[in-house]
Amino acid sequence: MKRWRYRPFQAVAVVALAALMTACAAFAPLYYRAMQQTLTHSVLAGAPAITSSLQLTATRPSDFDPSRSVVPPEIVADQLDDTYRDSFLPPVLGYNGGATVLGVTPGVFGAVIWRSGQCDHVEIVKGSCPEAAGQVAVSVADAKNFGFEPGTTLDVSGIPGVDGQSGSVELEVVGTYRPSPDDDFWLGQTPTGRSGAPGPGLSGAVQHDWWLTPRETFEDPGLGVDTQQSTAAYGVDLDAVGVAEMLQFNDMTDALARVDLGEGMGDFAADTGLDALADNVQKQIDQSRVTVPLLLAQLFLLSVVVLWLVLMAITEQRRPEVALARLRGHSRRGARRLLLAELVPITLLAVLPGAVLAYAATWVVGGALLPDPLVVELRWPFVAAVVLAAVVLAGVTLLASRRVANEPVERLLRRVPPRRARWALGTGEAVLVAGAGAITVVFAVGGLDGPVALAAPGLIGVVVGVVLAHLTTPTAAATGRRMLARGRVRGGTSMLDAARSPATRRIIAIVTIASALVVFSADALVIGQRNRASAAKQEAGAPMVAELAGTDLASVRTALEEVDPTGKRATPVLRIQPPGDGASGTLAVVPEAFTDIALFPGGAPDASVWSRLAAPDVEPIVLTGDALSVDLTDSTLRSVRADGTPTPVTVGFDLVHASGQTLHMELGELPVGARSATLGRTVSCTAGCILTGIWFKTFPAAGMKGRVTFSHLVAEPSGAAVPLGPADQWAPYSATASGSMEPSSTTPDDLTIELRNGGVAEITLNHAWVPTLVPALASGALPPGSSGNEFGMTGIDGEVQDAAAVGTLDAVPGSPPNTIVADLETLQRGRQVSSIGQLSVWFAEADQQLLDDTTEALADHGVAVVDARTVADVRRSYDESAAAWSLQLAALVGVLAVLIELLALVVSAASGWRGRTRDLAALRMSGVGRRSIRSMAVAAQMPAVLVGVVAGTVSGLLGARLAMPLVPLFATAPEVSTLDLDTAFGAVLVAVGVSLVVLGLGSVVIGRALAGRARLQRLRETM
Repeated sequence: MKRWRYRPFQAVAVVALAALMTACAAFAPLYYRAMQQTLTHSVLAGAPAITSSLQLTATRPSDFDPSRSVVPPEIVADQLDDTYRDSFLPPVLGYNGGATVLGVTPGVFGAVIWRSGQCDHVEIVKGSCPEAAGQVAVSVADAKNFGFEPGTTLDVSGIPGVDGQSGSVELEVVGTYRPSPDDDFWLGQTPTGRSGAPGPGLSGAVQHDWWLTPRETFEDPGLGVDTQQSTAAYGVDLDAVGVAEMLQFNDMTDALARVDLGEGMGDFAADTGLDALADNVQKQIDQSRVTVPLLLAQLFLLSVVVLWLVLMAITEQRRPEVALARLRGHSRRGARRLLLAELVPITLLAVLPGAVLAYAATWVVGGALLPDPLVVELRWPFVAAVVLAAVVLAGVTLLASRRVANEPVERLLRRVPPRRARWALGTGEAVLVAGAGAITVVFAVGGLDGPVALAAPGLIGVVVGVVLAHLTTPTAAATGRRMLARGRVRGGTSMLDAARSPATRRIIAIVTIASALVVFSADALVIGQRNRASAAKQEAGAPMVAELAGTDLASVRTALEEVDPTGKRATPVLRIQPPGDGASGTLAVVPEAFTDIALFPGGAPDASVWSRLAAPDVEPIVLTGDALSVDLTDSTLRSVRADGTPTPVTVGFDLVHASGQTLHMELGELPVGARSATLGRTVSCTAGCILTGIWFKTFPAAGMKGRVTFSHLVAEPSGAAVPLGPADQWAPYSATASGSMEPSSTTPDDLTIELRNGGVAEITLNHAWVPTLVPALASGALPPGSSGNEFGMTGIDGEVQDAAAVGTLDAVPGSPPNTIVADLETLQRGRQVSSIGQLSVWFAEADQQLLDDTTEALADHGVAVVDARTVADVRRSYDESAAAWSLQLAALVGVLAVLIELLALVVSAASGWRGRTRDLAALRMSGVGRRSIRSMAVAAQMPAVLVGVVAGTVSGLLGARLAMPLVPLFATAPEVSTLDLDTAFGAVLVAVGVSLVVLGLGSVVIGRALAGRARLQRLRETM
């Protein structure tokens, strides 16, 4: 250790490199564990309370004996083993019972419940919270809807007897309540929101909200309440659950599934989503096992290679000391011990600082990359990593010492070891290149995975760096001689100096490996960010989306016109998703607004594509009034049953109300044998109705044939005549097995229809304003049964509608695969929105004020906003995952790689500065000026740096191309893939530029420092 007093900078540099290598090894398990703990907290905190809680329930047995009640809730709670109890908050005990109100029409039914501590988690609006058996508190909605005010006595059905008959139980309403907002007490089981909702079946009964009652109501045998369940609800304790506890939840649910309360004690059930959350955490942990080693293993490999090359340079500097020891009688082993005695203590001294640095870096990096809370644990993997780093340090030091100690004395006595400028690789280099190259080739052809595959990108840099470093000596020597022959003294001298200096080879190898890691890290980081951003845009659909309740499309469009008259900031979108896996859904949009507002990760289609979706350019027939009449003349229409009996024909109109509702309206009957008739009826079209079809109906299985002329269609009370012609605005019903209809007209006011049914009871002639074939854009394959570009799509009424694909989309924003996009205006014509439709408003910007204005306008029209999300919200869900957190380490790895290669440059220069300065002093004595000396000193560094950066860039790009398909970018792959693994050239250029600037400035500073020390006195120094 005393010898390091004369080389303090080398000592500090070696300690720094060794500590950094140790930190790289020890940081991985620390950050990996901290990421798991953060992931666990994030998954639990982000899950709904109903999912992250544990609901235990005991129900009465199917062969219920009225004399035997359900087990007490304490017994239910005790079924959770003590092993898992610490992961949960104290249980909320409870009873559930039925309460069907007697003597009211329609019937009112629902649940009466008790929960321990319930009165502390509701707001009593009127009266008091129930305290005695038989008392209940009802919701504010129940009091309003059913008149259940405090003081009301209700008769409800009691517990059924052995004969199945229920008695009557008298309950007194003593208060009305409202749940406290943002209270997790109920663990997702909301007590309100049911009042007035229809019950199942056709009974017409409606539901009431939960009625709250004290425990005594259920445990008073004389009262006879219909007690059905005892419960225990456990809320998860976020502060007590770590990753170890989280991964035990699957065992917990398996244990609870095996619980048996005993014969006659009822059935036990456990309901929780914690097992699914645990599976999610385990999946993400498995993913991070790929990315974290992929980045940190390569950084560790880089630090090992750099330390090895630096130790090689240091041992090269010790050649005279080793030669002197050999001349004094030491063996090669003794000379090696001499080197090890100097190097091993200084390298192992760095283990403890490296471990401390790793611990501190975990807090700093984890605090920057991971959301709170951050937990850093010192566990056995950390200790194992530190021990591994110490072993590697000792091994690298031993290898570096053996090389010099094994050389002959005559070679050791030379100040500059003889190096043959040969092109062939040495034995050691050949073995290293062959091994690393073989792994790389196998990895490239897809025959490698697992831990070895993760190091393949770094091995590419090793192969390229070692080969280039070896080729430097003959290449630089030949180039230098050629330049000297041409009179270029400065350049030629610098090239020859590079050829004879081992530092040049080391610099090329180090810079190549480090630059490869820098480029790979920058590329991987930006690719991950880009893919998460694209996936978020695809999933969100627009910068902001508000989901609406109900299907009142007309009110929605009216409200949006008030908020955004231009239609450029907000647009309605209607989604129809039929049941069934893989069923093609329909997205009805306003094309002009949708193409500007929707987010297309790959870019929006050309405007010409959207223009193909336009609705038929036909003016509608509008009727305005409260009654209408129409004349039927020149009728030859006849209908005959299968038995030959004539039967009248019913005639009707299809009208679209201003609200969007379709009215299938009967006008009247055309009597048997009648040649003419005037038909009419009252209608609710004071705001205007659109005539979309004329239909004829007869007796089932009856034939219908003939012609009839419609004229003098009059709307009352205005008396205005509405023309039905000309005939070309009506869509002919081509002859098929179900019949035919052919329109014609002699004047613009009348319409003659010749028809024939093919056994169907009803046949309709549609107005051309209603599209017979909807133009649509398809993503993915067309639905089954398609023919050419024609297929059946789901219309806004939920029924199949004929459509034709006029274009394709790679993906539909905010929609699952195989979605059909059509014009909302086109789909609205003649059809009413089905209850399965989901209305939403898509916004061009995430503007909270715009959302508030829209919400208010929609509320004024009776439409509620039930949810709103932005792209940032969706992006946050992707960013808060182990896949994202682990990939963000690429930024740290890139920065450290640049610092390592800079430190290697400095150490390399410091290790051989005496020889370099003597050479430069000799040039000064030969007459070379100071300026030229500085230029040559800087130029000696730059070629190696430039070659290394260029080679490292190519290696890093190749490594990224091979490794990125293995890197998990998402916790769960998006439903619609927007995967893009193309090279992020912008990030690569920035990374390369930063490396060149840092290393270039370092080379300039090092070169000038060496030139400044090149005084003539250096020539007097001897060995």
